[in-house]
Amino acid sequence: MERNIVICTVGTSLFESNLKRINDLQEALKPENWKAIQEAYLGKKWQNLSRELIKVEPSHRICGAEINTIYDLVYKKQRPLQKLYLLVSDTETGEETGKVLKTYFTEHPKFSFNEVEFYKVDKLQDQNPRDFKMYGLRNLVRKIGEIIQRVGGPEQVMIDATGGYKAQIAIAVLIGQVLNIPVSYKHERFSEIIEFPPLPVSFDYRILGENSDLLAAFESGSSTLTDKELIISEVDERFRVFIEEVPVDNTTLYALSPIGALFLLGYRLRYPRIPNLIPAGELKKAPNFREDHYPIGFKEYVTKLWQDIPWIITTHSLPYNKQRSIKNISFYVKEIDGKQKLIGTYLDKNGFGARFDLIITDPSLEGLIWAADYLNREYCK
Repeated sequence: MERNIVICTVGTSLFESNLKRINDLQEALKPENWKAIQEAYLGKKWQNLSRELIKVEPSHRICGAEINTIYDLVYKKQRPLQKLYLLVSDTETGEETGKVLKTYFTEHPKFSFNEVEFYKVDKLQDQNPRDFKMYGLRNLVRKIGEIIQRVGGPEQVMIDATGGYKAQIAIAVLIGQVLNIPVSYKHERFSEIIEFPPLPVSFDYRILGENSDLLAAFESGSSTLTDKELIISEVDERFRVFIEEVPVDNTTLYALSPIGALFLLGYRLRYPRIPNLIPAGELKKAPNFREDHYPIGFKEYVTKLWQDIPWIITTHSLPYNKQRSIKNISFYVKEIDGKQKLIGTYLDKNGFGARFDLIITDPSLEGLIWAADYLNREYCK
């Protein structure tokens, strides 16, 4: 299958390094219509600017890294590109650059894209380093993931990681490695594109199953946890690499790191479904509850879950040990008596919690991990 969809990270060098300084270029390096380009840029007439840039050879440095590399991919590398998705920073300049590039690639006669769109990545900006670190790069991963899922998977996709912040470029390259997507990069002084072919890189997704409840906590609400909500010393050491830690005033905030977001994205793209997780049919058996005092709504919640999901065979309430550690409704995989089990937790409005295990039609580790992630996404919002 040919890769005909390109996701392009976009910087601001077209404006900041090229157009703002066009008057300073040596005469021999200026395009013939440089004054019209400058007038459109200074007047913020973005459609006019796009059309003036179209008159310039796409390989000309004044057109910027994004145009240069897309042109090289189409004409030097002979890539049959049909769709282009531009990811811009959460800045005014980023959005303006996106508008110019969208018009440029839509109207240029040398390109035949049937779809060109640009997306602003929330909090991907350099005015607030904390937001950039905790949210911006993670949102970049999520946006790339959304696009890949929307177009049907990574098989037709390639990434152009030429534009943007250095950290943004690094993350884009890593995404390519993990998701088996080729990545292109071109430095402004290079005459050729550098291509990073996919490498056999993968994560140990058992970590996801065992910490699926914590991942769900990071994905919900404000997407951050305080040092009162998360005792970092109690977190699985293997999982800590996926957590970003930022001191704020007299407390510490924890968030899912860009690598953590990539971990989740990689898993969900590789395993959109589990073939052996089939309806239980006649195997279905009503939930079993021990003779205990339960949290408010616990039995009703578990019973409805069992009724709603066809691949849950039955459930059993578990003994009351360490129920004080229950912080929310969540699901995770845990080894109990030598067997991997899918565990659910429930917490009522009074902070009273209980646990239960779920018997599903695919008891393999792969089935349990997928079920934990699915249940957290669908039932822990």
